Amino acid sequence: MHHSLNRSVEFFTGRFYSEQNLSTERPSLDDLPGLFGPSSLTGRSDESTSAAATETLLKICDAVNSVSTDESQADLNDAAHGNDSDLFSLAGLLPRCRFFTGSDIRFHSIAKSAEQCTPGQLVVYRIGIDDPEEVISQALARGAAGILTEQILPVPLPQCICGDTGVALAEMSAKILIDETGARPDQQLLTIGIVGDSGKSTTAMCLATILRDIPCRVAYETDLGHSDGITSDVSGAAACVGAELLTRLSDAADAGAAVSIIELDSMALRSGGYDQIGFDVLLITGRNSARRDFGPSPVECALERIAIDGVVVVSTEDQRSLRLVKQAGYAFLTYGVDVNADVSLKTIGIEDGVLTGMIRHDTNSAIMESSLGSGFFAESIIAASAVGVATDNPLVQIAESVSKLRELPGRCENIAVHDWDIDQSSPNMVLDAAGTPERTESILKSIRSQMSSQPQLSVPMSSKVKANSKRSPKLWCVLAVSELDDSDTLARYGRLLETMPDHCVLTCHPDSKQHFLSLSHGVLDGVQDIAAMRLVADQERAITWATQCASPQDTIVVIGGIDRRSAHAQRDQLQRLQQLMQRLRTEHAAEANRRESQPKAKSSPEPSSASKLKIFNPEG
Repeated sequence: MHHSLNRSVEFFTGRFYSEQNLSTERPSLDDLPGLFGPSSLTGRSDESTSAAATETLLKICDAVNSVSTDESQADLNDAAHGNDSDLFSLAGLLPRCRFFTGSDIRFHSIAKSAEQCTPGQLVVYRIGIDDPEEVISQALARGAAGILTEQILPVPLPQCICGDTGVALAEMSAKILIDETGARPDQQLLTIGIVGDSGKSTTAMCLATILRDIPCRVAYETDLGHSDGITSDVSGAAACVGAELLTRLSDAADAGAAVSIIELDSMALRSGGYDQIGFDVLLITGRNSARRDFGPSPVECALERIAIDGVVVVSTEDQRSLRLVKQAGYAFLTYGVDVNADVSLKTIGIEDGVLTGMIRHDTNSAIMESSLGSGFFAESIIAASAVGVATDNPLVQIAESVSKLRELPGRCENIAVHDWDIDQSSPNMVLDAAGTPERTESILKSIRSQMSSQPQLSVPMSSKVKANSKRSPKLWCVLAVSELDDSDTLARYGRLLETMPDHCVLTCHPDSKQHFLSLSHGVLDGVQDIAAMRLVADQERAITWATQCASPQDTIVVIGGIDRRSAHAQRDQLQRLQQLMQRLRTEHAAEANRRESQPKAKSSPEPSSASKLKIFNPEG
């Protein structure tokens, strides 16, 4: 039932476009200047008005001079007009939008930017990103066919007024691709969307590993990079939505991919970034909390994009999402760890960072092992396995596939050193990019559970470790916040730091040092005992201090401080922290060995020796 998927359903969106409420009357010229901001030309003096007009005229002249003059006028006219059959009608692509200075815009393509526009192209003006005067001057000088905008611009060119340029471009791309190929690109693939508060990237990569072994080509769009089924890329651009995502799906279909896995961004879901894509399978990860603001939740928005015969895979412990799925009436499959579910994982044990468990579905079962995230990602593994079951893959093949994925950058990554002495004489260190309180809570809870359930299985050989072997291991957390975090998020971080780890160090992203004082106050708003928290603005110094104070049996978790706006920037910063933490483990072990080799007798200090500051050790 889950494998036969009908792709002939046309999807629609329930969002109300603001352009439907726009007046059909053209505004007067007196109203146009005010659209640029709070100031208007009516309140200016004649001199300031003349100066503004002269400045705009100069920009237009400069733009005209920058246009290449080596093309003949006949070539320009051909590019601008061409054959009517080769031109797109914007009124036909966006029937719900309104036009100013004309009733339609006919163009042959969309310009990447106003500076790169050629005659006959459509220019897009993005509020808050593009300079309106620059867009106007370049569009006039370069012979643009018209402008797609969210507000009326004072320019004698045809303009199409829409509620959201991103949503409008996605709608245009979908219709153009349908004309070219006969179907939307998502209808040519088995499209799987992944939504949730935490675990999306890890689950997506686990699922891609499972489905590749069918075998088939699998395309994916995740926070860690993207692939068209043949080549993978870690680009410096942010995760794509809208028209760009449709283009990538089309490229994946052309490359022969059979499946596309998309990690869904919560903000893009709520703003309509996926309104032109339908999902055959929707996978809900984590424990989705209640909304703290108005409007639908990301899960509710994602449920609107499922095909009629689509399947939802949801955790049996996520009662809020499970209730929404049942109310929507979709077919669903539940998963869980050590609970009763349609597809479940029975944990057998975690030893040396390797998770051993049994995947069960109906009367079938299969043993699996995974070292992914040192055994912390049991829920992500079983979630991906549930989708494998929904697509009619045998459990044995699923268990073999999940064992192949051993490590993901910045996802509960254990900072290993290939030296037994260093490993025994320094604290265990874990690095995770996190980014949300939900993800942070999940990481700390998993590590705390593993530390409390695992007995000491080996006899320490170092005398320093032997001296502290009777002491229970402690959990240290070095959390880096960012200026992008709001006050509610900061306060929630404070509650987590106070209640979950044994010792906590608060630091910040390297680019947010100048705001560290205000960020610290926001975190301390969620803390009762503020003296229990160590504040260090520099992230590297914070990690260094925690490493020097921790004992070899302890675990230090470094969370956040990673720029997640692009996969490339994320990889670079993760590599920087990995190298730092490996060096600190080596230095900690060397210092422990140096102290161990010193004679036991105490020697009186020389009177002339300078006093040194002693690092505070909470364990005394």
